[in-house]
Amino acid sequence: MVLKNRSMAYPFESITEMYSLPAYGTVDPTGIMAPFYAVFFGMMLSDAGYGIILTLATYIILKKFNLEGMTYRMMKMFFYCGISTVFWGAMFGGWFGDFVTVTSRTFLGKEITIDPVWFNPLDDPITLLIFSIALGIVHLFIGMGIQASELIKSGHKWDAVFDIFSWYMVITGLVMWMGGSQVSQALVKPGMYITIAGAAILLLTGGRKKKGIGKITGGLGALYNVTSYASDILSYSRLLALGLATGVIAQVVNTVGTLAGGGVKGAIIMVLAFFIGHTFNLAINALGAFVHTSRLQYIEFFGKFYEDGGEEFTPLRRNTKYIKLSDDTDGGVRK
Repeated sequence: MVLKNRSMAYPFESITEMYSLPAYGTVDPTGIMAPFYAVFFGMMLSDAGYGIILTLATYIILKKFNLEGMTYRMMKMFFYCGISTVFWGAMFGGWFGDFVTVTSRTFLGKEITIDPVWFNPLDDPITLLIFSIALGIVHLFIGMGIQASELIKSGHKWDAVFDIFSWYMVITGLVMWMGGSQVSQALVKPGMYITIAGAAILLLTGGRKKKGIGKITGGLGALYNVTSYASDILSYSRLLALGLATGVIAQVVNTVGTLAGGGVKGAIIMVLAFFIGHTFNLAINALGAFVHTSRLQYIEFFGKFYEDGGEEFTPLRRNTKYIKLSDDTDGGVRK
């Protein structure tokens, strides 16, 4: 199995390979996963200052070192994730937390602020929660759509209708029914009807491949899967949780740096707190963003359609050791 993706998606093959190669003849999800991975990572780290550091560090490593294989792809992937972090940090107003505001107030006697392009999640976490859940539903729907496409290609179009599109109806209907009033009251009643219609399809067709009493219990079992989908959707609240964690820790670090007040002593404390505290915050939350973003892909997204078990393509060739040659300063060649 050889994965082939365009240059922007190519680095994210490392994430797919860390899980497992797709089985032969099945879908390679890398191209679809890549933009979601970068967006989720950026929302979790969510500080433009940290994003700049991550982007510059990976750029320097890529330019200075002749990386290959998995290491190159991982560095390139973190480079793109760093750019995403800068974007979301600017949207949320995080520049090493509130460092500019705190230091200007402590050392200059006046407050200078950098306003978020969109909003500050620490002031309005519910908005970010709703956005995270909405983004998660889109992510899940795409995964379900891939599964439906594969079922249709294999000649099982009715399975796609009964097992996939019915869930589109249930989930979309529930969103309209339970939350549509926040947009327009006119969405509530249609949402209820759509939910009931989707649930009826699941109830009537869930046991279609079983016999006897199984036809009834199968439908109930299919409908019970609503708890699984609810769990999957709520998993995307981690976008809010990790984003808030980054911002809160950054603000705590900045507050600690101002405990000695202004002056030379205060400046020294601020510098120490900045480098030690923000280095720790960047390291721990970048690791958390990597782990939890990967989890959202592996469990919530891949779990809807992915078939693993592929084996890496190794062409028939002599497997020998080799030595790279480079130009010597004398114009010769050295090993």
